[in-house]
Amino acid sequence: MFRGWLSKIAANNRGNVTMIVALSAVPLLLTSVGVLEITSISNDHGKLQAAADAGALAGAGRLSVATGTVSGPTATATTVTQQTAAQSGITSQVNVQVTVAPDNSAVTVVASTVHTPIVDLLGTRTITATAKAENMGHIPLCVLQTGTGGVRLQNQARIRATGCAVHANDDIKIDPGAMVQSDRTEAVGTITGPVSPAGFSGAMNIDDPFASMNLNPPLDCIGKPLKIKELTGLVLPLLPGVHCEQYEIDKDATLILLPGEHYFMNDVNAHENAIITGDDVVLIFGSTKKINFADKAQVTLGARKSGPFAGFLLVTTRDNTQTFTIASDHVNKLLGTIYIPNATLDVETSGNVAQDSAWSIIVAENLILKQNPNLVINSGYVGSGVPVPDGVGPNRNNPKLAQ
Repeated sequence: MFRGWLSKIAANNRGNVTMIVALSAVPLLLTSVGVLEITSISNDHGKLQAAADAGALAGAGRLSVATGTVSGPTATATTVTQQTAAQSGITSQVNVQVTVAPDNSAVTVVASTVHTPIVDLLGTRTITATAKAENMGHIPLCVLQTGTGGVRLQNQARIRATGCAVHANDDIKIDPGAMVQSDRTEAVGTITGPVSPAGFSGAMNIDDPFASMNLNPPLDCIGKPLKIKELTGLVLPLLPGVHCEQYEIDKDATLILLPGEHYFMNDVNAHENAIITGDDVVLIFGSTKKINFADKAQVTLGARKSGPFAGFLLVTTRDNTQTFTIASDHVNKLLGTIYIPNATLDVETSGNVAQDSAWSIIVAENLILKQNPNLVINSGYVGSGVPVPDGVGPNRNNPKLAQ
């Protein structure tokens, strides 16, 4: 087409002037065609990349259900990539190569197609897109930092989360004497300090898996007089419901939480040799309320086994931005999910924390460890009697792009 146009110009009998003008326009024409061609290639590459991303995610989503073969993830990734490319307007054949990681943890898709140029003078070109998606379902997610403050370990603090993953949507900063031990440690930002095995920076963001949960109390305490219940040397069984009182548990007193949902609309403080215990319970705190487990307070709690809060142990309303403090070295059992989406969990003690829990999961705006605590995140999900909420632990099967 382009050569024929030049021939017609050369044969024109209007003279050399016409020829000179026409030929002088050729560089401008070629430049314009080149710009259009680059734009067209870029658009096609963007469509192919989106198709490869979709295929990798779909394939990774099949990893947790594949039974002794990788044909499921491979076939799914191939089909989804080709269908997505066709739907986006790519008319040329799309070739797909799928690679499944040896440990079934990730799927890599390499997609290629032939780009047809705008004018045949430029020739065809092969464009390629690569995508890699991981399925976190093969590593239970047990610590998720959701906000902008990150995970911070100071002094000699440790997180021991063998058997599960620690993820931060911000940075993970660890003092030289501190350490994070987990099957996988990753951060959207950077990781500084000792991590075993080595961590991964630049991870994809993980959204709050419980963002749609209704955390509002059935009624509030507005207009009711403030009461402080001070327990000293007493045993108080507490029925589930909405608690407007502030609880101060001191000097060998025991607070027994009976099974059910406990909405605390005021603070709960435990000091000295106080005991807080309960099984099949969830503690839900209002907007400005918090806990403080201090001194030698003994805490043994197990999460709800049924109902809308099944698997949850400690929860806050979404407007709660307080700091929940564990400053006692006798907080032995925190079986269940701590979900404080806009609040901070501050562990500042020495010794083990939560070591007697079959499993624990933390989803918090920020996580800070000070002094010398050893925060133990066990992963004995099977046989614990407490179900793990969907979206965390072994129930997180949502794939995410890694490349």
